[in-house]
Amino acid sequence: MHFLWIEATKVKTDACLANTEIYKSPSADGNRQKNEFSLTECVQIIEVLDGIDGDVYMKAVEKFKDLDWKEIFVNVSTLRKSAWLDRLSMSS
Repeated sequence: MHFLWIEATKVKTDACLANTEIYKSPSADGNRQKNEFSLTECVQIIEVLDGIDGDVYMKAVEKFKDLDWKEIFVNVSTLRKSAWLDRLSMSS
């Protein structure tokens, strides 16, 4: 479990560093909102979380089509991510 937490933290750190580079780029201003919370970033985070079955994974990917859901997922703690995913597992 400790290894998964480390991996999730590393993914989050890498994503934050990538976002920092986007903010530094003057040509990125128009694309900032579009790229700041990418589907790829969300999938990379969910891939390192333990115990995510196929149904929950697909429900999460559906949610990630919405910018607000992506932003929430990327910015909450790992504990909150797990709670969010657990709630998805209960929805029909």
